[in-house]
Amino acid sequence: MSPDAPDTERPPASPRTTRRQWWIFAALTPAVAVGWLLVMPSAPVAQPAVFNHARHSALACVACHRGVESRARATLPVVSDCAKCHATAPPGISEDQWKSFSGPQGFGWVQVTHVPDHVNFSHRRHVASGRLACVSCHADVGQRTTPPGTAPIRVDMKACLSCHRQEGITEDCAACHR
Repeated sequence: MSPDAPDTERPPASPRTTRRQWWIFAALTPAVAVGWLLVMPSAPVAQPAVFNHARHSALACVACHRGVESRARATLPVVSDCAKCHATAPPGISEDQWKSFSGPQGFGWVQVTHVPDHVNFSHRRHVASGRLACVSCHADVGQRTTPPGTAPIRVDMKACLSCHRQEGITEDCAACHR
């Protein structure tokens, strides 16, 4: 380096500066990770069988998803629900698969729409009493030709409060949260 060149080297960072940078990094890393998990959609899951909701659009959702109008939780279909209309395996499902689905494990559908455990959600209260259409929370599932791999609508507090405000329903925390 020539004697006329400006000094481009930085003095070493003080231990105090290094410690502060470490704490900032240590605080930001989990915050960014949590933010990422909350904002990013979950990865799609593989469903155990093909199912064409659109082909079944003449049926009401309650024909296969029992409990929608009468219980807090709706069910995912089991083979006995399908057997009401299908004496044998439906198209796209082999006889061996159909027999295995008739066992104790059933279809093994993976539920993709969830509400947190601390939320007191009732399908009966929203569908039967509130007359809320299934599409309000489940979007176009009824028109899909394949089972959903992710929730079609992110059911979170923002979505719930938006609907409650639009419908003039209580926003009191204790009404929905345990």
